[in-house]
Amino acid sequence: MRFTTLYGELITAIFRILTGRLFSEEQIKSITSHATGKYLAEFFPDVGEEAEARQRVDEAKEHILAASSIISKMQKDLDSKTENLDALLEEIEHKKSLAERYRELANTNKAKFSAIRQEMEDALRQQLVEQSEQGKGLRRFVSVLIGLVTLIAGAALGAYFKDIVAWFNVVQLFA
Repeated sequence: MRFTTLYGELITAIFRILTGRLFSEEQIKSITSHATGKYLAEFFPDVGEEAEARQRVDEAKEHILAASSIISKMQKDLDSKTENLDALLEEIEHKKSLAERYRELANTNKAKFSAIRQEMEDALRQQLVEQSEQGKGLRRFVSVLIGLVTLIAGAALGAYFKDIVAWFNVVQLFA
C-alpha cells in the first residue's frame, strides 16, 4: 500500500512539475478558505447583519416607491392646475379685447353715432314702406272678396234663418 501511495505521490509531483501547478484544486480551495476566513472575516458581514441590511434595503425600496407615488400625484395636480391657469389666461385675454372694443365704441363721437342711427332708421323705414307696397293690390282684392262673401252669407242666413231652425227641429224629433 505504501508503494501505491508513494507511486501516486510521485506521479502527482511529476505532473505538477510538468504543468507548473504546485497544488491541486482541493489544496488551493482548502488554503484559500482558511486564509480568507482567518484574515478577512472581519470584513464580511455575519448572517444577522446581512439580514438587517437586506431589511433596510427593502424598507428603503418601499420608501422610494411611496415617494415616487406622491411625486407623480403632485405632478398630475400641477399639470391640471397649469391647464386651468392657461384657460383663465385665454378668457382674460378675450374679455380684455371685448372691453377694449366696447371702450372704443363708447368713445365714438355722439354726433357721428346719431347720424349713423338716423341713416339706419331712414333705410329701415324705406325698406318697410317698399315691402308694404308690394302685393297691395292683391291684398285689397282679397279683402273685398272676403267682405262680399261674408255679406252674401250673412244675407242668406238672415233670409233662411226660420227655415234652418225648423229643419233642425225636425231632425231632432227623428233622432
